[in-house]
Amino acid sequence: MQISFHPFLSKNSTSISFGKKEVGPYYWVGYCQNGINYFAGQTFVTPEAGLLKRISLFPSIVYGNTDATLTVYEFDRVNHTWKQQCAEVKRFVSKAMEGQWTDFELPRLQVNKNGSYGFKLSCNGGGMMAIAECPWNKFNPYREGEEWIGSSQLIEGNFYKDFDLAFEGEIETQ
Repeated sequence: MQISFHPFLSKNSTSISFGKKEVGPYYWVGYCQNGINYFAGQTFVTPEAGLLKRISLFPSIVYGNTDATLTVYEFDRVNHTWKQQCAEVKRFVSKAMEGQWTDFELPRLQVNKNGSYGFKLSCNGGGMMAIAECPWNKFNPYREGEEWIGSSQLIEGNFYKDFDLAFEGEIETQ
């Protein structure tokens, strides 16, 4: 967890970053020529209460152009179920964004300290993104969460404790 102070925040606000930004292999998200639409996601625990401002992902490869949708949910860690949808944001992704951290800015999403949340990423249109995972040589790199992958053939998807997406979340605290 990183704590930083930003001049654009109010006097008593701080910005806290969490997640894992080490980039390893990747998982494809989007509509593939085999007729299957692939999705990916990540669960996480918020280290502080405040406004979840953004989630950043690393598209290692971008094939074509696509509209990426990131949806944030409350998450039940005991039963491994997605609960109430909290926010959804769309972002156009092009080949020019390949190999760069891409921010999904969230609209004033209040989160609780030690709250369980998760996000799912999907792509609409003809393009696909290869979203970076954490390096595979590290056992359970983000212990607070699990990677989730699904497809149009397996909508409920599967969770993987020993794999995680490379991501960073930012919370503005008061």
